[in-house]
Amino acid sequence: MIYNVILYVTCGFIFSSWVLPLYSIIAYYAALKTLDYIVEGISRSKAAFIVTIKPEEVVAALSESFGSGITEIPAKGGYSGTERTVLYFVVNRFQIGKMRGIVHEIDPSAYITINEVADIFSANHDSEKEKQNA
Repeated sequence: MIYNVILYVTCGFIFSSWVLPLYSIIAYYAALKTLDYIVEGISRSKAAFIVTIKPEEVVAALSESFGSGITEIPAKGGYSGTERTVLYFVVNRFQIGKMRGIVHEIDPSAYITINEVADIFSANHDSEKEKQNA
């Protein structure tokens, strides 16, 4: 993509017109994103790290709403020194708004970060695949 953008910008300088190079950059970016969705799928997973002082209530509400497990990691605030819990929770990108609403309803001071998840592997899931292939 960088090579093509450099090529389009060079053409813009050479021909003193920026209309076609800018449209080309936008079209190329759209094609790249479309290809990503085709290869990786539209429902790509996200990992949420939730820093909260009310982990029991948040875990109960998220487990009830989504029916999936949550990992609790004990933590201590670097600035405040208070004991907190980091919850690791994997959702798809369409569930982020619902998750955020549930967490902030229970703990308005909760801190949430969202990261891309490339792949998810589970020992139970992998062993079931091996049984099916046998």
